Amino acid sequence: MLLKKFSVTNYRSITNATVSLGDFTVLVGKNNEGKSNLLRAIDTSMSIIASINYLKPTRNLYDWERDFPIQHQKRTRGLDSIFRLQFELNEEEKKEFKKKTRLNGNEIIDIVLKIGKTNRPKLSVPKRGSNTYNSKASQITEFISQKININYIPAVRTEDQALDILQRVIRTELRVLAFDQEYTNAINKINDIENKLFKELSDRVSPSLSEFIPNFQSFEITANKSQGYYGPFGRSVDIQIDDGVKTSISYKGDGIKSLATLAILKDRDSKTGASIVAIEEPESHLHSGAIHTLLQVLQGLSEKNQVIITTHNPLFVQQNHIMSNIIVDSGKAKVAKNITEIRNILGILPSDNLSNARYVIVVEGEDDKIALQKILPAKSDLIKSKLVSNQLVIKPLGGVSKLPSELYNLTQNLCKYVVLVDNDKAGLDAKKKAIEKNLLKESQIRIVIATGLRESEFEDCLRIDVYEESIRQEFGISNLQCKEFKNNNKKWSDRMKEVFQTNGVGWSESIESKLKLTVARSIPENISDINGILIPQKSVFLDNFISIIEEMIEK
Repeated sequence: MLLKKFSVTNYRSITNATVSLGDFTVLVGKNNEGKSNLLRAIDTSMSIIASINYLKPTRNLYDWERDFPIQHQKRTRGLDSIFRLQFELNEEEKKEFKKKTRLNGNEIIDIVLKIGKTNRPKLSVPKRGSNTYNSKASQITEFISQKININYIPAVRTEDQALDILQRVIRTELRVLAFDQEYTNAINKINDIENKLFKELSDRVSPSLSEFIPNFQSFEITANKSQGYYGPFGRSVDIQIDDGVKTSISYKGDGIKSLATLAILKDRDSKTGASIVAIEEPESHLHSGAIHTLLQVLQGLSEKNQVIITTHNPLFVQQNHIMSNIIVDSGKAKVAKNITEIRNILGILPSDNLSNARYVIVVEGEDDKIALQKILPAKSDLIKSKLVSNQLVIKPLGGVSKLPSELYNLTQNLCKYVVLVDNDKAGLDAKKKAIEKNLLKESQIRIVIATGLRESEFEDCLRIDVYEESIRQEFGISNLQCKEFKNNNKKWSDRMKEVFQTNGVGWSESIESKLKLTVARSIPENISDINGILIPQKSVFLDNFISIIEEMIEK
């Protein structure tokens, strides 16, 4: 079962908002514009539906004086908060729905909640031409409550709130025991049955926690027997985490509490039904290094659950599914149309700042940057215009091993990027790692492949006469027509190393870097004849690379 669409009218700062929800929905917007209240509205309405027939409310779900917009409380009409939820059933659920309610198993079920000054919810199940659905509203909501639940995690996570979240998640896991005949008929076996479930849950969660928490040793759940037995929904638990020091989770930091909660949600048993995981600012209380891990957790959660988050961090924006991002502004919500809208609402503006540039070309070294800044404008008017306006920048890595970390930073800032690396072991290894980390697609990267060379780098595609004189003046090397330089089995820098050593000139990494900068600076500004710079048969890759840059810009 999925919560397919949600609408709310007159709830806190939200006057009227309708959102469509998928597997992973992101709510973005400025502070105090309604993101959190929209998330709370989903939690409130889902919790009320569950409390009507299934669970007694454990908290104050709705209070008119608190939750109805204060600025409208003195008017004479329209004094209800209205929540409308649209649930989508799969084929199996349609059959089960018909069997339990004796109603036709429609694919869509609409639930409407109205709450006024009395704080008593009025529930209806609208269906054209029939009052039967309303008469069986109780059965319908019970069916929904058994099939889908919500786990809401607020942004402000005090110790009590964090523990309450964990307690509620654990109690959700315990729901499955309510339908266990042995459990209901044999109270004396409760501890054994619960401990088995706790052990299974601990075993499921521990592998995820070991990934998220440094020095993780163990995760243990036990029933809090001091509070007595109140049924599977009232039993409280104690949670112990050993991250070098074994203590109750109440003594751990907010980051660990958050990650533990998400790990439990990620590895929950499917028998407990579908789940909506609603999280305010999941990045709160986490250090920057853990945020990427958190994104992976949320993406994993969305495979079996519906995930809805609010965020100010551009990392969480769904760039490949723009319509999964909801912009919340001035108490209203709308589907994002493009990245530009999202950048604007988050305050990310294109500039000459590398981290905020709209488009980025990632290259290995400063020499590649200098060369491409001269060559690309001569090959493409579109690229030239974007370079001039600083919408497109060229970012040198300063070492190809830094490629994954740099792409991660660019992703955080909603930059579009393409990559050019040398055709050697280091370049190919960096490409492989970036792809494995889901930071790069094959369509975003090109390799410097010079025809006739087993390994190659950018200098291999340049004509010798472009830089020959500069090398002579800088390093005293006067003959590049020698056999060492014409060796097609080696890339340009390895051939130059042999030339230098043959001429009795020292060689080191710093000399290699200086040499490459000398070559790049030898390329003239404002190139009039590109054929005088590049070797045609060895620069075919460059035309292909230009095509993917232009495609990136035009998308």
